[in-house]
Amino acid sequence: MAAVVVRSPVDLLLSATMTAATSKVEARRRAREATRRANEERAARDKANIDDAADFLVAVGKVAEVESWKRERLAQLRAQVDAEAAKRVAGHRAKAGAAVARMQGRGETLTTIAARTDVGIGIVRTMARHAPKCEKRTAGNGSHALGLEALSGPTAQGVDPHADQPPADAASA
Repeated sequence: MAAVVVRSPVDLLLSATMTAATSKVEARRRAREATRRANEERAARDKANIDDAADFLVAVGKVAEVESWKRERLAQLRAQVDAEAAKRVAGHRAKAGAAVARMQGRGETLTTIAARTDVGIGIVRTMARHAPKCEKRTAGNGSHALGLEALSGPTAQGVDPHADQPPADAASA
């Protein structure tokens, strides 16, 4: 048979008070523990966020540095390309100018050169300005082999071979 335990109202009251006191202390302990864990988790999250924020700021700074480097490098490359293009254009203009000069040397006018090449007269004039200046033209004798210096006094080196001889008039006097 089962034994029946009969409790008195005082026993029940004392038991309920102890249970209530025990459970309130236990509840406070559990609440403090939960708060401590939450604070630790928050602190760990904050520390991780601070580390990630630092990584983020460093990376953004490096992106800005790369953009600045890119602008500088493109400016350098643009200057190099511009210089190379200027050299190439100057060479092509010189060739075109030399061709115009040769055609003019054969008696063609800029207008006829423009008409025969189907290019505007302005372009032909521009290219004629870029003709190499190395040829010295003589006045109408048709020979371009010798410049004007060969026809008068000093030689090409600038020295007169007859400078040490007296003039013909002085010898007869």
